[in-house]
Amino acid sequence: MKRYIFILFFFATLFPFAAHAGSELPYIAPSVPTSPQAAAFKMYGDVAVNPAMGVPDISIPLFNIEHHGYQLPLSLKYNPTPFHPGYNYDVFGRGWALSVSSCISRSIECMPDETTGFKLDTDQFGKSYRNFTEATMNRLNLKYDLFTATLPDGSSFDFVIRIKYDGKLEYVVSGGRDVKITHVADASKIYSFKVVDEQGIEYSFDGADTTFAGPGCTITPYGTAYVSWQLTSIRLPHSAELITFAYGKSISSNYGRQQVEPAVRFHHIYEVDGDPDRFDVTFQTYTQQHAYQMKLLTSIAYGSTTINIDYQDGSDSEHYNYAKAINIRDNGTLIRKINLEQHQGILHYHGSGNLPFSTLDKITLLGSNGITSETYQCGYTSSSASFGGTDHWGNLNYRSDIHNVACLNLFVGFDVSRAASSTYVVDVPKDGDDLSPLDKVRISNSYANTRTPSSAEAHCVLNKLTYPTGGYTEFHFENHEFFTFTDYDGDYIHNKKRRIKTQATGFRIREIVNYTAEGVRSDSKHYCYGQTDYDANGGIGGRYFHTGAGEPTLDPTIQTYMTYQSSEPIPMSVLNMVLGLDPSGQYRSFNYNPFMSYDPSAGLIAAKWEWECTFSAFNFQRLLNGRPAVVYPEVTVYYLKDGATTYTPENCNGKTVYQYDIYEAMQYDTAFFEKPQYFNNVLSYVGEKYRYNLLKEQTDYMSDGQEYKLKRRETLIWHPSGASVEGWEYSNRYGTLSFVPQTATLGDFYTFTYQLLGHSLLYQRDITIYDESETGITETEQYNYLSGNRMLKKKHVAGKLQQETNWEYPKLSQTGTTTDIIRKMVEKHIIAPVLTKKQSNSDGYEREFGEFPTQSGDTLILPTRLYQKCYATNRFHSEILAYSPNGNPREVISRDNLHTVYLWGYGDRYPIAEIKNATLAQVEAAVSSIFGMTSSALAQNSLPDAAKLKALRKHTSLSKAQVTVFTHLPLIGVSSVTDPTGKTLYYEYDELGRLKRNYYYENNIMQESEKRVLQEYDYHYRNQ
Repeated sequence: MKRYIFILFFFATLFPFAAHAGSELPYIAPSVPTSPQAAAFKMYGDVAVNPAMGVPDISIPLFNIEHHGYQLPLSLKYNPTPFHPGYNYDVFGRGWALSVSSCISRSIECMPDETTGFKLDTDQFGKSYRNFTEATMNRLNLKYDLFTATLPDGSSFDFVIRIKYDGKLEYVVSGGRDVKITHVADASKIYSFKVVDEQGIEYSFDGADTTFAGPGCTITPYGTAYVSWQLTSIRLPHSAELITFAYGKSISSNYGRQQVEPAVRFHHIYEVDGDPDRFDVTFQTYTQQHAYQMKLLTSIAYGSTTINIDYQDGSDSEHYNYAKAINIRDNGTLIRKINLEQHQGILHYHGSGNLPFSTLDKITLLGSNGITSETYQCGYTSSSASFGGTDHWGNLNYRSDIHNVACLNLFVGFDVSRAASSTYVVDVPKDGDDLSPLDKVRISNSYANTRTPSSAEAHCVLNKLTYPTGGYTEFHFENHEFFTFTDYDGDYIHNKKRRIKTQATGFRIREIVNYTAEGVRSDSKHYCYGQTDYDANGGIGGRYFHTGAGEPTLDPTIQTYMTYQSSEPIPMSVLNMVLGLDPSGQYRSFNYNPFMSYDPSAGLIAAKWEWECTFSAFNFQRLLNGRPAVVYPEVTVYYLKDGATTYTPENCNGKTVYQYDIYEAMQYDTAFFEKPQYFNNVLSYVGEKYRYNLLKEQTDYMSDGQEYKLKRRETLIWHPSGASVEGWEYSNRYGTLSFVPQTATLGDFYTFTYQLLGHSLLYQRDITIYDESETGITETEQYNYLSGNRMLKKKHVAGKLQQETNWEYPKLSQTGTTTDIIRKMVEKHIIAPVLTKKQSNSDGYEREFGEFPTQSGDTLILPTRLYQKCYATNRFHSEILAYSPNGNPREVISRDNLHTVYLWGYGDRYPIAEIKNATLAQVEAAVSSIFGMTSSALAQNSLPDAAKLKALRKHTSLSKAQVTVFTHLPLIGVSSVTDPTGKTLYYEYDELGRLKRNYYYENNIMQESEKRVLQEYDYHYRNQ
């Protein structure tokens, strides 16, 4: 949870010499979040696209990066996001991002952690509070920054850097990942990170995005501190050739992009001496500015391949820019060009002026000739957007009134009409549900809910994707919905069963419909959220009508809009007062106002006291802390027949029901696992991000036209666990200066909170398959793990049959001796490769690893022997004697002792010859004789001589060998294969790299009359 600097007002009352007067409202502003670009990258991690979030996987494949066995699919991915104040990431079109975009991001929670050496300033807590000024207290670091790593393979994890008790750095990592993290930093900034995953792959990240201080954008004193670090290189454990990423352009906001929110403060003080009763209501608006300087990806390079991204504006630094093309070349030759046609819409909202945003309209994949193409076209709900204000969650909506905090009602212990203008606080008539005698008011002068989120249509959301074939898919998105404790009039609902359904910000998929090129509807999927009315109401209601509601991560209520402080003693809890509860916290009638009853003879309180509370959407957004607005415990997908509109068995081919584990048991109820709770007087929550998206049951049904029949059910049991990361929130339990004792220490002004970084591991999976009579047969698997989510044991049970499988991985022995090669693997963090796999029937395999030196002096650790077992009797093995510098096998001995040598070329990327029944020494002699170089030098040749390769079979040292020769078109495919008899099969591709035909020449006579085509392919796209 980010720290909002509402403590400034409190400091002003503690220290009269501070710049803020006691009558001012607390300044509510967040600490520094990560950049919009990094936030967009996080949305495409491994947790965002999921039925539990209502977000489908929408992606367009562009290219596949292959580098010595490591693959990265290059694609554009879409996530429907509402507009928000500030820069809306749109480099590849708003809502779209490049799949390989990778970074480490963070939010600065108090001070940048590096400025305090990654420790919290809790050593100051024992000092007298009078030694601190407002400025020095604001420079305390009392919460750890939360870092998020998004790797190019789509996986992600959070981590925290902190100092342990022994003075050593510790990285607390979520997701069960056993990654090795290092960084370079000084007292002013973190310059870079290195992350080594469980496979030994090293990812390097350099500082990239910072907050920006320009005209109208002085938002932070940490302008030079990085909030993200972009991926700059990937180093494989078996190759010295890097995949590098360059960022040659940047964009920065040099004008104000801001969010304006009103806040209202209620204050009441009673003093026995002097004026005994004083109260006031004050109002003010606050501005949160959003301005960042961000680096843009301009190229990816590996081997002889480069991927360059061209931008609309060619200058290095601009205020606004977007991608217009991606060019893929090998050895300087253009292989593919991807044009990104975008148009610029205009976004307008209060305080922003007209801001441009880019919308991706068309993606055209061009071949090397610049003519042959595949085209994807995108359609959207609108092309421009105009908004007036923000919803509860901070996204833009239509309605705006700077005097309306929210349509929320509260109870106050004084007559508000004597203290406040009706411009921003109004009295509200009571109804039969109001049991409190206190004054009831609304922090809005309008009965309309000005915080209602806008629809998908208003936010320019994708609604159609047309494919190169001419077929297309229509997407229909709608607002999230949830059950809230706030009714339509703004009253707080005290009975959970009486909650009402309302809309939330953001969008969920409602329907996906596919059409042929002729416009014929081929299939459709409808998504329904929540239980059916029948199940939700105990057997009453429709079986095919759903509640439509999920669970809010944070419900916008008068309580979640509020921060408060109060002295002790006080006549009544501020929270009970606001919610309309009685002094003991019960929802029941009482007939007196504790704040206006001071008769000591009646035993009522007659002591000095003071309280204040502030209401603002910034308070709600602080507590929300970037979490999704709604998660769903149940989602049902119906597979509709052509033309059908209802979900009855007659109209559907079947359905799938997904159920998610989002609740935890309480004393008398259940609650969302990240429920808000008070730490002293600070409303917070215990973050457990690793518990999102845990599917606990998936049930598939088929329709027989009359009812849904069970076909398959999968039940999952998860074991979550987390490590505690502590933090401290400002919480003045004394109230104001007059209540603070002389002996008070700094620690008295802070409350301990914590978050959990952890992981959820699948412990058990039950799969039941049903026959026509819905009689099921169940198979069960149970799992145990090592660190890094490495599977240690799997137990499979099917009826009376049981089988257990065990795995072993590189690790340091705790009792015996660790072999030298295993120790070196652990040192290089190569801990995921399986060493042995054993099954209870004694089947399995075992791998041995060895060291292979390269000409550059590096040493590669790679498999050298593979042993296979069958029923504990036979033991066969194959062996690899040599590798190329990039981990390609050069000489292999099969289990029947046959030597096979592989020659590599095109920069050691592709095999150019397979030579069976020959040793590497024999092949080296032939290569030296024919090519005049070693096989290692030949591997670096960008275009091997095919005629010389074919001549290998005639060399005397290979007289008993069988030689197969390959040629390639780099990044496209194999172009010819010559078998040991000398017959050559050719492969021809079009300009987009699609196979056109394969053929051979009769008797190897390369004349058109001798060409024999084996297969031929035609590609017909619409309008081609």
